[in-house]
Amino acid sequence: MHTNTLSTRFRYINTLIVILTTAIFIGFIIREYRDLERYMSYVAENGKSALSHAEYINQNMAFQLSRAFSAAPSSSDEQRIQRDDICAHLESVNGVLGLNLTRQTFHGLNGTLQTRNPDCRSWVRDVPSLSVIQNDRHLPASKYTFSSYRGYIFNNLRYYIDLDNDYIYINKPIAANQYKFDNWQVRNDNAIDITRSAHIISIDRRALNDFLHGENVTSHVYRDGYTKKNIISMLTPVFKNGQIKGIIVTDVNIDDLATAFYTADRPILWRFLSLYLTDEVTASDIYFNRSAIKSINIIQYQEHLTPIYLLNIKLDLIYFIIDNLWLAFIYVMSTWLLCRYTKKQMTRHAELSKDNITDTLTGLYNRKILNEALSNKIDAMLKKNIPVTLVSIDSDGLKRINDTLGHDMGDKVIQSLGQAIEQSIRKSDYGIRPGGDEFLLILIDTDYAKSLEIIARIKENLRHTDKDPRVSFSHGNYPLKPGDSLESAIKKSDKLLYVHKRNKYGEAAQ
Repeated sequence: MHTNTLSTRFRYINTLIVILTTAIFIGFIIREYRDLERYMSYVAENGKSALSHAEYINQNMAFQLSRAFSAAPSSSDEQRIQRDDICAHLESVNGVLGLNLTRQTFHGLNGTLQTRNPDCRSWVRDVPSLSVIQNDRHLPASKYTFSSYRGYIFNNLRYYIDLDNDYIYINKPIAANQYKFDNWQVRNDNAIDITRSAHIISIDRRALNDFLHGENVTSHVYRDGYTKKNIISMLTPVFKNGQIKGIIVTDVNIDDLATAFYTADRPILWRFLSLYLTDEVTASDIYFNRSAIKSINIIQYQEHLTPIYLLNIKLDLIYFIIDNLWLAFIYVMSTWLLCRYTKKQMTRHAELSKDNITDTLTGLYNRKILNEALSNKIDAMLKKNIPVTLVSIDSDGLKRINDTLGHDMGDKVIQSLGQAIEQSIRKSDYGIRPGGDEFLLILIDTDYAKSLEIIARIKENLRHTDKDPRVSFSHGNYPLKPGDSLESAIKKSDKLLYVHKRNKYGEAAQ
């Protein structure tokens, strides 16, 4: 009885549990989202650090060359012999002069020197210093630097263009019969003119002007003639006695950039990441990586790498879902387990409470239900003009049955009457066995006339269950009035019960 109240309480507590666990789940989801936003900044910083390190190497090489070129020339016999040896290794391939044009014949340099200037004596003094422009993986770091960069190092193509003596030195062996770096030599005298050749690597006039005043500059994206790939070039001026003597150019290709930004600690994330640079001057996008699956971009991160290059990072929603499946699983399981545990505890508590107020013989309430809470509930209903009727019931002749047929039969009589009562009242009503053969009904929203209908229903149910018949009862019906207490109403219904019993047996005697 009164399972509706328990069910309502259970739904209410379940709702609170769902609200609580959902709030916690949303909190964790927001935290994961913000962590991913910060991680996008970390990805950008990693790539930017790699580019900055490549730029630092460029500047360091330019500084070392500037210092070497500005030093007073040596005229010792040893130096003259060395220069003669260098000029002796001068080669010519398809109209291009230089060193190591097809293979490394001059071991003083690891790379290739190309020129159209046949006067070896004009540039031979520079050759010993060109060893500075080597593979940056082997470049010694200064012991005084603050940098502790240990990330990706580009395997760049790096070359030095000498404007004074018209030669180009590349840090790697380049076969002159396969490719000639002559696109810089645009004048009829085959001299190198930076102001006329800057367009080759997509440097605009403003950047060129800054470069001629000693600034480091970065090109726009362009297609490299040697590698046939889209690249970006970093240019650093080399000085001799305060004047620009040459340029160190470092090519950074798209593959290098993709590797620099690669999320090695989260390889799955990389598959759902779109990463590209926007050249804000040319309005062109250069993609380093594209998401393998496209749905909705949940995170969009932007950061300027240079004044002209805007880095764009976009993360697909599918990764966010995959990455947080464990969190969703914990949320669902914890919510289910908490609801299940709550139901189990509430059911157990209800059963214990029911056992405490339930009569074991009939299954009706026992006298413990007649408490202050029930009394207050009845008072509240009376104030709302909801009719409440009390019915006192007493089994007739139970003592005779106990004496003649035994107490077991007497218990069966009580059980039969209790069963008939339970079948005749509603769930909102209270069927109570205070003790012995006495019963009390508290009929909610029931006036006196309807209470008589319930008595008739009890008698009808008894006729179906008591075949002998042995069970009969007397009753007293009292409709409560405002101001009646539960205790006083019970006394009044008891008096009516005794009146009914006396009248009934008096009539039988007549």
